[in-house]
Amino acid sequence: MTRSLDARPRLAWRWLMVPAATLAVLLLVTAGPASAHASLVDADPADRSELIEAPSEVRLIFSEPVAVPTAGVRVLDAGAERVDLGTVETGDPTVVAVELPDDLPDGGYVVIFRVVSEDSHPVSGVRTFTVGDAEAVDDALLQDLSGSADAGLALQVGRGVRTLGYLATLLAAGAAFAAWRLVRRPEEMRTAHRLATGATRAGLLVALIAVPVQAVSVAGELSAAWSPVALWETATSPFGVAVTLRVIWLAALAVLLWLRASWVAATGAGALAVASFVLDGHQRSVEPAWLLVGGDLLHLAAAAVWLGGLALLVLELRLPDAREDPVGAAALVARFSTLALVTIGVLAVGGVLMAPPLLGSLDALTATDYGLLFLGKLALVAVVVVVAAYNRGRLVPAIAGGGEPTGQARVDRAFSQLSRTLRVEAGVVVAVLSVTAVLATTQPASESAGFGGVFQTTVPFGEEHQLELVVDPNVAGTNALHLFAVDDTGRPSEAIEDVRVELTYLPEGIGPIEITPFTAGPGHWTTTTDELRFPGEWEVRVIGGLDRFSEVDARIVVPVGG
Repeated sequence: MTRSLDARPRLAWRWLMVPAATLAVLLLVTAGPASAHASLVDADPADRSELIEAPSEVRLIFSEPVAVPTAGVRVLDAGAERVDLGTVETGDPTVVAVELPDDLPDGGYVVIFRVVSEDSHPVSGVRTFTVGDAEAVDDALLQDLSGSADAGLALQVGRGVRTLGYLATLLAAGAAFAAWRLVRRPEEMRTAHRLATGATRAGLLVALIAVPVQAVSVAGELSAAWSPVALWETATSPFGVAVTLRVIWLAALAVLLWLRASWVAATGAGALAVASFVLDGHQRSVEPAWLLVGGDLLHLAAAAVWLGGLALLVLELRLPDAREDPVGAAALVARFSTLALVTIGVLAVGGVLMAPPLLGSLDALTATDYGLLFLGKLALVAVVVVVAAYNRGRLVPAIAGGGEPTGQARVDRAFSQLSRTLRVEAGVVVAVLSVTAVLATTQPASESAGFGGVFQTTVPFGEEHQLELVVDPNVAGTNALHLFAVDDTGRPSEAIEDVRVELTYLPEGIGPIEITPFTAGPGHWTTTTDELRFPGEWEVRVIGGLDRFSEVDARIVVPVGG
């Protein structure tokens, strides 16, 4: 007995959220720490300074402008009591300063900072100094104050939330567009309406969750999730403004759907909700911003149209009435396939516009994490295109052209196969959105790998340290190399006793050329060398001595410009 159209699962949209939730869990399990997009380049007093007299303030200098939340920079004494008088205006967005009291007593002090870079990524760390004849702050206290499991978990949860936010918002807008431009039959319209309604509700829920998650990642404390001050600062940040606008337009879309208003108006509200994603992220820190914003808007619009139409097909073809009218179902698939050809072109144009500011060079595709993720996304998109082409070229004609009894078995087989391939296509599209969410929280290759000039990257250095390498200006000829070894609290480490560097020019196998940098400070070594004389990939091997009998090393491939 055929099930009536009114008996369709009202929560069918949840079925589409299952692969996204699964991928989000995988991201939480496998993803490493998010790369900070601003970094501390100098501090006064310097880390581990032993001062005769107390300073009047503490100044932190970052590589790019940062925002400072309430209590984002604090100075604590050895008893973990706050002693600073709050931040002071510096006139420079890359410099943060806090004032200290005139009667600051002798003792050990720790500076804790948690600031936010222009693209909404939290940056944190600790530094210490002593005044007078006093001992430094206890390492156990530093460990307690420096890292926050809450903040680290929030960063990873944020990636999952961003994935679900992309999926729900794009799906809501795309379903509205599909109802406007694709559907012809009343039953298709009802499916599109339920799909858009469910996705809109999910998008609103995810957007509301995003604010407290971001607040926790910025503040480093779980309590920030219900702190009025932390929530207000997050809501008024660029991240919060983007989320707020998304909530407004998704709410408008929900009202339009409830009123059964024009699909043109619903599509417009959905499009504005999708556009909110470009107000926060790499668009605020990578130039030229207009090119990146334009490409991203095209990218998001095409993804929404594709995802919405594809989800409609998956749900529609799972229902009994679709098998009763396979020709009508095939016609819907054919209309979507024609539209998909246009979206492929729009996706390509958007990708071309976004690639130069984010990658900087073709070499970045294989030399950076961002580039490898970008290639992975392209590979997934290629799979989607191949599946869609197979559906359009083989399965749809088989269904549409054979309704006579002798061809019914062939039609049934093609219909079943089409249902399966559409689900595969939908799953791969969700995977594309998941990779996109990771890309949004990964430092662009043009910044992290120095394809716009300076090379800068951070890699593991043994089990307990991280090594940051800076090559400036990262072009063939004379370059300054800076090496920073930090421990798990983010402080420059004194455990590394000495460092040496081996350079190898990979295209010709020249090397290793050994260099011994000089110590510039705790956990900091530097040298100026003209050994990087050829453009291309150089392997920089850094060996650090822990003691007389053990050492750690790291190998970094640096794409040196011409």
